Amino acid sequence: MAKGIDTAVNCHSLVKAIHEAGYAFVGRYYNRNRPQKNLTREEAAALSAEGLYIVAVWENGFPTSAAYFDYEAGKKDGADAAAYARRTIGQPGGTPIYFTVDYDASEADLNGPVRDYIRGVVESVQAEGAEAAGKGGKPYAIGIYGSGYSCSRIRAEHPQVAYAWLAESRGWRGHEAFAGWNIRQLQSTTVCGLSVDTNESSGDGGGFRIAVPAG
Repeated sequence: MAKGIDTAVNCHSLVKAIHEAGYAFVGRYYNRNRPQKNLTREEAAALSAEGLYIVAVWENGFPTSAAYFDYEAGKKDGADAAAYARRTIGQPGGTPIYFTVDYDASEADLNGPVRDYIRGVVESVQAEGAEAAGKGGKPYAIGIYGSGYSCSRIRAEHPQVAYAWLAESRGWRGHEAFAGWNIRQLQSTTVCGLSVDTNESSGDGGGFRIAVPAG
């Protein structure tokens, strides 16, 4: 299984060290409220040139309680994530953007605001994908990050959500029971001086590289 890290810190200058440390992919963020946390085009190019894969995760604000989630938030997050991926990064179509439910969501939350949020995400990402397809591109796949139970429920109810990233928190519901993960988060640590979470992939975590001009 491939090893990876995820981090909120730009790792442009450390791509060689990360690769030499044995990691194959790096999870990086898209968001609105903290631009300094975002993957940049230059960083994506450096990671790709080094042979590392990138995994894109959208986490804006604090999706850590039911208060964050509703249909309109999902529509806006889906649209903004797809636009940033395509226009700023050049993320290849067909690869996923993971959306986060970063807490142990209750049954009521999954039946209500989280379900509405995912519905909004799916609609926006599919709408952007239809526009891209009209220009010869491909729509983005959709992934979910969260507890085992959240991932399982969301995948079952929304067939458009094709990828699952299992959160590190072992006390969250369904952690041990959920076997359908594409990426599993392992532990927080420091790698090459970066504050990171380590991860492993099942073999298809949805990583991508962008085209890097020769020379």
